[in-house]
Amino acid sequence: MRQSNKEAFAQEANRRLFSVDFHDFLEKESTLNDVEMSREFHISIRDVQELRRKLRR
Repeated sequence: MRQSNKEAFAQEANRRLFSVDFHDFLEKESTLNDVEMSREFHISIRDVQELRRKLRR
């Protein structure tokens, strides 16, 4: 199926929330705490907590 530029952009934006790759986030979530993850991904602790809330949905 063909995909327009707008659809590709929207799909990429969904994959990288807060400039964090979800696949990488999921791999490290089980082993790192919030502070370590915020340092690893260069985001705030509040952003880490927000990502975890979004993953639980």
